[in-house]
Amino acid sequence: MNSRAFLPFALLLLMVGPSRAATTFSFITDVWTNGVNTQTGYLNNATSGTLTKAGLTLSFQSSFAGTATAATRNLTLDNGNPTGFVLGTNTDPNNLSGNLANYQRWDFSFSQPVLINRLIIDDIDSDNVNPLPNVGGFRDAIAAEGFSSQTPGTLGTGIDVDFSFENPTGLIEGVIAAGSGQSVNYVIAPPANNPNNAPIHRAYLTFGNTPVSSFSIYSFSDRSQSHRVTLFQGIVEVTAVPEPSTALLGLLGAACLIRRRR
Repeated sequence: MNSRAFLPFALLLLMVGPSRAATTFSFITDVWTNGVNTQTGYLNNATSGTLTKAGLTLSFQSSFAGTATAATRNLTLDNGNPTGFVLGTNTDPNNLSGNLANYQRWDFSFSQPVLINRLIIDDIDSDNVNPLPNVGGFRDAIAAEGFSSQTPGTLGTGIDVDFSFENPTGLIEGVIAAGSGQSVNYVIAPPANNPNNAPIHRAYLTFGNTPVSSFSIYSFSDRSQSHRVTLFQGIVEVTAVPEPSTALLGLLGAACLIRRRR
């Protein structure tokens, strides 16, 4: 193939590469459908909803496992300290040396694979110095994983999340068992440090350059009282990645065009 024939292929590769525009989904300002309701902003306390922007659909669902239940203000917008979409969980203590059994789960599913550009969990803090499980006070812990399928998989079977933090940070990383030999990465607040939205207690979640079609966030604790974190500013920013079959069809189309022109 001569250089002029190669040019359309090079242009196509650029189009399907990193230059694709990012899409920002907002739980605050975008138009959501929650059951029979359609409104600006996510409907308070709705356990599922959908949002479509730029041809990309996000489906969201909340569920509970083990003894965990919803805390006050769960699945609502917090305009105070800090501002964000609230993940609030109650009765979800776990032994960090055992299996993760009691948690709230947030599932995010996309209509095509995406790269996660911006996903921040804020207000990961605690209020009790005692590090033992099942004692008074609260202590926020967040785990996450991604999936190549649009339907999120079983706890612990997904793609490992990468956490990054402000420098310095007060947060502690760990790995907790998920049963059947599986595990998930998590981050937890240090004992007795309750700065609310201080940046040192903010975690940035990513899967690097690995596309995911869905991901899950798990909220849990090793304490007995209810606790809350927030999806920072209620925003998830992603970049859509073309399916391999779609990119291949585009390449084949370009090849046919070249043959006709020759």
